[in-house]
Amino acid sequence: MFEDLVAAAQAKFIELEAKRVGLLSPDPGRLTIDDAISDYLGFVRKQRSHRTFLTYRPTLAELFRKSYAKTYLDEATRADIIKFIGDAFESNLAARTVYSKLVTVLQFFKHYGKTELIKSSDWPEYVGTIRPVYTPEEIRALLGAATFEEQVLLKFFLTSGFRKDEVRYATWHDVDFHHSLVRVTEKPFWKFKPKNYEERSVPLPTVMMEQLQKWKNKNDAAASDPIFPNSKGKPDSTHIEVLKQVAYRAKLNCGQCITKHENTCADGPHCRRFFLHKFRHTFATQHLRDGIDVRTLQHWLGHRDMESTIVYLKGIQAKDAIEKVDAGLLASYI
Repeated sequence: MFEDLVAAAQAKFIELEAKRVGLLSPDPGRLTIDDAISDYLGFVRKQRSHRTFLTYRPTLAELFRKSYAKTYLDEATRADIIKFIGDAFESNLAARTVYSKLVTVLQFFKHYGKTELIKSSDWPEYVGTIRPVYTPEEIRALLGAATFEEQVLLKFFLTSGFRKDEVRYATWHDVDFHHSLVRVTEKPFWKFKPKNYEERSVPLPTVMMEQLQKWKNKNDAAASDPIFPNSKGKPDSTHIEVLKQVAYRAKLNCGQCITKHENTCADGPHCRRFFLHKFRHTFATQHLRDGIDVRTLQHWLGHRDMESTIVYLKGIQAKDAIEKVDAGLLASYI
């Protein structure tokens, strides 16, 4: 019996090696893993954002392909996925990153109708962090060091909760001055599609709408123009540089960051504590503090699932929490 198993394993190994080096043609009736990955990435390139494609490609074409030792897609088992998780950890990836890459791999298999490859206990565990937000002092300092143009941009990020590309491709068509709304809509001309393929609207404070009106008048902007264009009137990709420049002028840099190009934030606008998505975190956290319900906030943020919105509850506390803590018995011991 043991000799039969060894012989079968050897035969399978020889078959796989022969197919790998091209000496044995794959079964034309079955989808090879290489063709499956190539076809799926082609689908993602056409149907998803370019950023999603750039995220999926190294995960599938490099990390997963290196881990998966079989020829055909339909040969995949739970053991192959477990091996991929282990290989990802051996590549020194953090648990949260491994989790995200596992999601990509399972979506890939689901695309071809192959599901339930792992158990719930197989998922990597990671510490759920509290989303970083800008403090009121930081926001005031940023706005105090910004020009009017920079102020309008930063205030828009803060009050809309938009992702960076949603701001980049926002046009005046998306602004409803009568109802104090701003929308995220598809822009086929610039090949921009909302995340999760869902357009949405977000209410802005009246004072923000007033400043947007001044900004529109100042630029004599047409409805189809980007709200925050570059010098050529096109969607601007340098908003992150604007934020870091303002933070540096406001003397908010931590002084400890070093970029991959050896630039330090003590000497220039390179501080990693300042990034555009942090405005989105601040938007979500502050609205929850102010009593906006989670379901409404989910719509404003454009989250497909409630879990993505609930994570912001970790960063808030009731408005009267400090008063209760100060009045409690523990405080009396201090």
